[in-house]
Formats: sequence, C-alpha cells, structure tokens
Amino acid sequence: MEYLDKAVLLLSCIIEVYILFDFFDNFFERREAFKKYGKVVFLSLIIAGSLFGLNLMVNAYANLFGALILFWIYASLLFSAGIGNRLVYYIILFSIFLGCEFLFVVLLEIPSYFLEQTSIISLSEIPWQVLAMKLLTYILVVIIKQFSNKSRNRMDNKIFIMYLCVPIASLCIMLLTYYSSIDFSERPLMKVIMSACFALMLLGNILIFYAFNRYSEEMSLSMRQELIIIRQDADLSYYNQIQEINEKYKEFIHNTSHYLKTIGELARKNENASILDILRELHVELENNTMNIYSENHVMNAILNEKESQANKVGVLFDIYVEPGALADIVSDADLITMLGNLLDNAIVAAQQGEKEHYVRTRIFMQNEGGFCVVKITNNFAGEIIRSKGGFVSTKKEKEIHGIGIQSVQNTAGKYNGYLECFVEGDIFTAILVLPIK
Repeated sequence: MEYLDKAVLLLSCIIEVYILFDFFDNFFERREAFKKYGKVVFLSLIIAGSLFGLNLMVNAYANLFGALILFWIYASLLFSAGIGNRLVYYIILFSIFLGCEFLFVVLLEIPSYFLEQTSIISLSEIPWQVLAMKLLTYILVVIIKQFSNKSRNRMDNKIFIMYLCVPIASLCIMLLTYYSSIDFSERPLMKVIMSACFALMLLGNILIFYAFNRYSEEMSLSMRQELIIIRQDADLSYYNQIQEINEKYKEFIHNTSHYLKTIGELARKNENASILDILRELHVELENNTMNIYSENHVMNAILNEKESQANKVGVLFDIYVEPGALADIVSDADLITMLGNLLDNAIVAAQQGEKEHYVRTRIFMQNEGGFCVVKITNNFAGEIIRSKGGFVSTKKEKEIHGIGIQSVQNTAGKYNGYLECFVEGDIFTAILVLPIK
C-alpha cells in the first residue's frame, strides 16, 4: 500500500497549503507580484512539494519545524501585511492545525507509533481519519472566516448555514465509516476505492464552498450595481431639477426687465393703479423666485439654495460662505452636482439627528495662492459613524446607498486629481473636498 500512503500524504500536504492560502487571502491583500493565480499556484505547488519531501524523511521534529518555516515563508511571500498581524493569524491557523490533529489522535485512538514516528507507511491504515481531520480543519477555518469582523469575504449567514450541512454530513459519514469497524484487510482494492471517494468528498466540499462564495460575491456585486444605477438616476433627476431652477431664475430675471420697462411707461402716463397691480404680481413672483447669490456659478447657487431650503424645512441651521471665484470653471456642472449635492445631503440628514443644535457649515475657498479649491462641510450628528474599507460611510440606516454616495464623491474628485477626507471629533463631522486648479 505504499502508493496509497504517498497519495494520502501528498493530498494532505496540498490541502494544508490551500487552507493556509484561503485563510490568509481572506484577511490580507496579496502582493502585486502574486495578483495572478498562475504564480500563486506555482508557489503553492513548490511549498506543498517541499512539505511532502519533509514528511518522507519520517522525522517528527523535522516535519513540525519544517512545516512552520515553510508556511511562514509562504505567507510572507504572498501577502502584504505587518509582521505582527501576520504572526497573529499564523498562530491562530497553526493552532487549528495542531488542535485538529491532537483531537483525532485522542478520539480515534490512532496508534501511538503514528504519533511518535509520523511514518508514512501508517497512513494506509488510517486514510479516512486523515481526510476527515483535514475536512474538520477546513470547516473550522471557514467558520472563523465567516464570523470574523475583519473578514473580507463573507457570505450571507443563511446561505452559510445551508452550506455547512454538506461538510458536516460528510464529516459524520467519514467518522461513522471508521467506527463501523469495516475490515478491508482482505480487500485492499475496496480500501483504495473508498479512500479515493473520501478524497473526492473532501475536494468536493472545498469546491462547493468556493461556488457558494462566488455566488454570494456575484449577488453582492449585482446588488451594488443596482444601487449605483439607483444613485445615478437620482443624480440625473437632481441635475435636471437644478437645471430647471436655473432656467426659471433666468426667465424671472429676463421678465423683470420687462416689468421695469412697463412700470416706467405707466409712471410716465400716471397710471398708478396699473403700476400697483404689476407690483403686486411682481411681489408674488419675487417670493416664488427668491435666490441668494453665493457665487457667480449659477449651478452652485442653485445647489446651495436648494439645500438651504431643504435644511430650513427640517430645522437645520445652514451657514454658507463662498469665496469669490472658488470652483469657477474647475469642474463640470454634472460633477459639481454629484460632489456638492451628495456631501450636503449627507450633512443635512446627519445634522437633523443631532441631540443639541442642528447645523451645517459650508466653506468654499481657495488655498495655496489659488492652487487648490477647498470645500469644507461641518455638521453635528448623533449616533455611530459607520465605516468601510474606503473610510466613513454614513450615520443613515440605508448605509449601502449612502456609502455609494460617498464613494461617488471620491471617484468624481479623482477625475480632477482631487480627494475627499473625513474627520470626526466628538459629535462633529467634517468633510473636506480638495480639488487642484489646473
């Protein structure tokens, strides 16, 4: 059964390397040189082959310390992370490896010579136990990945629980086969076939989880794309609304000149009653078309006035200052609406949830002798700021949508080589948008 010994040992080494890769890949970024899977597979095969060679030496200490060194080299070459963080996760993973091996030695009463000598010859006597041990190790690693707060790839908990039914059932079948005391001593071919089936069961469980995980990622991506489309539709609607406000304001200014000419003509004819009628009509139109002038940029004016009206309706003090010339002809109208509209919308909604005064302060000014335009928006808030890998997201319940709004601002600023920074001090939130002047 020498070939079965080596086959089980080689498969065991490959599975261990894969578990190590899968575990670290879930928490750390791969180095730039190993972004392509071809290089990852090549290095993984080298490590698995080296581990296989160590086991062939039939030396317990060489196997243990050699595996520690090989796995550390593998993790260090593939993943970019601080030594401290890498060491913590490395210790966690190796503890799982050793814990599972110890558990199987105790529960399955594996012969002592296997523990003492780590003889590859003995693997043909316990192939199912070895495969079951690797499956248990994989299950524990998958559970840690799913419920760790720092995990980068987590599937929906309901889907994950459904997936767990398969590996747990597989593990139970492997263990029950062992405890059923089936004797294959006189039928070695059946033992080989059974071992091959269990090996396929182990690989199948790994592939099923990979498929479940990819499905979950695709669902998440699809949902995120739908949210982006919703946000873009909202931005387009808002853009059309701002354009409509601008057109009405231009029309009002144009009509005002005709009103004044008509009033002058009526005054020359002493038709005071007609003048009063026109003034009453003009007063109503003035009330309906009141717009504060913050900037010579009509789109910026429309945004600031619309957001000021929105803030006043919910009891938020809206304080604005725009330095003359700031943001003039730097960005397109659509991008200005995306950046300024999203930031002010988030600020107003957060401020109205504040416990004390509700305010939003907006400052738009030039910096470094006109080299940069800075948009600084400060607001108070209540509750907890939700963060993502890209930074702050929102205090709002629909964090997915509003997180996309912040991401949209960052992406749009990037088009102009600018950036968005967010800060929190107590209950005060500050967003600073910096755009360089070309």
